[in-house]
Amino acid sequence: MIFSRRAFSLVELLLAVFILGIGIIGISALFPAGIAQQRQANDDIMGPIVADNAMAILRMKLKPEWFGTMEEFGSADLIFPNVSAPVTHHSTVPGDWEWKRPGFLFKKMSTDVNIDERGAIDIFSAYYTSNQLGGVMGSTLDLSKIATENIGGTGASPTSPLFGIPYNFNNPTLDFPIPGIVDNSPTPKQLPKVLIFQSERAYPNNYSGAGKIKRPAFYWDCMFRRFAGRIQVAIFVYRVVDGGGEPRDYIVSQGSSALGTSLPPLPLLFDLSIAPFAPWKFGGLDGLPLTILDNAKVLNPTPTTTPGNIPVEQSWEFPGQWILDEYNTVHRVLTGRRTSKDGPVILNRPVPAHPPLAELFGVTYTAGTTLGAVAADPGDRFIWFVPVTDPKGFTLVPVYASVQEL
Repeated sequence: MIFSRRAFSLVELLLAVFILGIGIIGISALFPAGIAQQRQANDDIMGPIVADNAMAILRMKLKPEWFGTMEEFGSADLIFPNVSAPVTHHSTVPGDWEWKRPGFLFKKMSTDVNIDERGAIDIFSAYYTSNQLGGVMGSTLDLSKIATENIGGTGASPTSPLFGIPYNFNNPTLDFPIPGIVDNSPTPKQLPKVLIFQSERAYPNNYSGAGKIKRPAFYWDCMFRRFAGRIQVAIFVYRVVDGGGEPRDYIVSQGSSALGTSLPPLPLLFDLSIAPFAPWKFGGLDGLPLTILDNAKVLNPTPTTTPGNIPVEQSWEFPGQWILDEYNTVHRVLTGRRTSKDGPVILNRPVPAHPPLAELFGVTYTAGTTLGAVAADPGDRFIWFVPVTDPKGFTLVPVYASVQEL
């Protein structure tokens, strides 16, 4: 007996393909999320490693005793926001100064083909200082291709202006004379020349192997401050990616006209005192720590019905951002804003209560007395962070931030 077998119909075949397609689509949707999670996990692991490597480089090239005080130069401790005039910082204990960004060089100046100063950090702005004092080292420097935190100032005398981070010009271990100063004393005034090249701020450093050059996966930048007489260093680790998310070679770009081309481009500085923002204070939006639900929220513009891009100087609001405040606290954004329609901004933990220390808030004096009182906590007014894009349009991905002692 012969039995005939019925084949699949076209409808059944299409139905099977449809069900299979739904399954494949569901599985494929997991891959981007998995890749993002893997990349985040890698950032969380590598960020502290890169920061420790950065500190090793800085400790190899710098000594705490090379840093000076503002008082040596007769200068005020100024904060330089990106888009506004300098702000005189509240006084702390004598000798201390606020977070300051080192100078940057954006032009190759050496005739040696193996030395490229483009994007290099000039810790004490030695090139700019030398140029201003008529020295040989910076006499041919293109001033449009530099950036310094302190863009000028006259000290206690015409021979001691400060054009960058305060340095100890009476340190006998330094061997670079200040230009234009004839000093035959046993400890002549010195200007430290310390450069951290762009390639040194790449991790891992470029290397050649089998005819190929490996692109760095991470970059870092730094800031310095004197706090309670000690030199502290803030390290910001970030990735630079192309349109496909892959690492790319990078040289730090000079700041835009909107952010100030004469100021260091990284990290960015934002003044929280500018309306509609407000200083971050302990207790959240209402200043009451017992209302727990808002303690980790920070004030930001009310979301609008018309979405728009967040300006680069406000990209501290982005989810995952790493932020340093003026009290040495590192914050991370848990929930943030990518457009003006998003909100609110919630930190991963509430802004902490700051102890009433003169190192933090300074000392106020009552008229007619010599007794001082610690000033009130003004809240976090200034924050520093890595923007999500630079003036040339490169995408920067903040990875980690830390504060360590030099």
